[in-house]
Amino acid sequence: MADETAQLQSAKEILAEVFGIDVSDVDEMIRNRFAEAKSRDDAHETELWPVEFSLGR
Repeated sequence: MADETAQLQSAKEILAEVFGIDVSDVDEMIRNRFAEAKSRDDAHETELWPVEFSLGR
């Protein structure tokens, strides 16, 4: 479990660096995404995240 926690923290730090935001903002993004999914009864896990994305660069 400790290894999974460390991996999650590392992933959050990478996302924060890529998007130029704080780790707390990454946490908020994740919470918002799950809250959005909970509000939709028919949401499937595969529909929660885009297949691809662009940073617009």
